[in-house]
Amino acid sequence: MPDPFISQQDLTDYLGIDVTNDDGALIALDAACDMCRTIAEQDFNAATSTVAFDGTGTDAIILPYTPVTAAGTVTVSGSAITDYMLAGNGMLFRGTAGVYPRPTWPSGRQNVRVTFDHGYQPADLPRDVRIVALSVASRLMVQGVATEETVGDVRVKYAGAATDLTNTEQMVLRKYRSTR
Repeated sequence: MPDPFISQQDLTDYLGIDVTNDDGALIALDAACDMCRTIAEQDFNAATSTVAFDGTGTDAIILPYTPVTAAGTVTVSGSAITDYMLAGNGMLFRGTAGVYPRPTWPSGRQNVRVTFDHGYQPADLPRDVRIVALSVASRLMVQGVATEETVGDVRVKYAGAATDLTNTEQMVLRKYRSTR
């Protein structure tokens, strides 16, 4: 599993209390980031991946993780090719600009392999993703697994479990799903 994309220092700044040496905070950060990854179907951390695709018989393949920052080695049926273009939206087109008709990705099962760089450097992580992860991690730290607590005469009932994402949080994360 990738490292959390927010740090214990980020959570310290968000909560206003020092959790930089708190193992529970690290667990909360891991869980919050994993929940964000699950909903968004994205890693968010900058990484390099190699993925095999079925050739589509068209000139386009949609890479599964965004943002795609670079495409490296591309092979078709085991042979390296260089006549491809990467679009900013994670589409990998066969052929080069101005050459028509464009060649296609030949139809086949798992016959196209692409190595590509994707994700965000920590400073470039979208703010809305950062705040969702921090909100979930802070709820885990403050609320834990409780749905209600009583101390003396004071009773607090939480709106939901700390791991329940709000509709807005889910909406934020869903916009980062790829169109694959």
